[in-house]
This record gives sequence, structure tokens and C-alpha cells, in this order.
Amino acid sequence: MDNIKTILVPLEFTDYSQGVFNCAVQTALKHDARLIVLSIINSRDIESVKTIVSMGYDVDAEHYLEEIRKERKQKLNKMADEAKIDKDKVKVMFKIGNPVDEILKVIIKEAPDLVVMGTRGRGNLENIIMGSVAEKIFKRSPVNVLSYRDDEVKKSLTKKLHL
Repeated sequence: MDNIKTILVPLEFTDYSQGVFNCAVQTALKHDARLIVLSIINSRDIESVKTIVSMGYDVDAEHYLEEIRKERKQKLNKMADEAKIDKDKVKVMFKIGNPVDEILKVIIKEAPDLVVMGTRGRGNLENIIMGSVAEKIFKRSPVNVLSYRDDEVKKSLTKKLHL
């Protein structure tokens, strides 16, 4: 892993995302690499909006998508400012679809040398029902994947190891 020039960091823009982003930034700075920040709007969320519209509610799906993009772009700018990274070394991509499929498509298209991901996303219920996006990427990615864990996750896992 000495020749890292491009790092892909998929973000959900949860509270956990700042730590994942900082980890990716530190790795990028160490290797003088560029970052690709990938934000995926889950197609299930779009289907939910369409269902609401079909029930007669006045919801503009395009406006909804644009607001999500705008909000995530603002959060990313704030995170980049806090991490003090040159924004010229950061490429931002927005995709709509299944998160696992979209991450794998970007890996194939952009050919990053490393993917930095968090081990938790929206919540435990989603992981139980759908499986962990990170777990699926760890299994299917053709490139190395770095797993970020915050202090809370580290403590929890350490506690489980000392049963």
C-alpha cells in the first residue's frame, strides 16, 4: 500500500462521517493522494418519495434530490474546511442507486488504490434487514479497503473480545 494515489471515501453524511472523512484525509495527506468523495442517495429513498406522491401528497422528487445534494455538499465543504485539505485534491460524486452497486461501479470506473469506509451507517436495524454495506464492499472490492472505527466502536468490539 505504498503507492496510493487515489482514495475513494463513500460517505452517508451521518455524525460518524466526519471521522471517516478525517481518516481518509490523513491517509491522503500521508501519500499525497487525491480523494474521491462518493455520496449515494439510496434508490429505496427515491421509491419512498414516489410512493408518497402516488398517495396524493405534493412532493417534488427532483426538488427533494436537489436539496439532499445541496445539504451534503454544504456538509462536505464544512468537513473539508475542518480537515484543512486542499479542495482541488477532492473530487465529489453523487450517485443514485443501491449503495453497494454504486460503490463497486465507482471502484471499477475510477480505479482508486484504496477505499476508506466506516463500519456503521444509518443504523442497526438496516444492517439486520439488508446487511452491512461495508461488509459487502469488504467482500467484493477488487482494491484494498480500510475500515475506520471510532472510539465508541473500538470500545464495544474490545469489550466483546473479553467475554
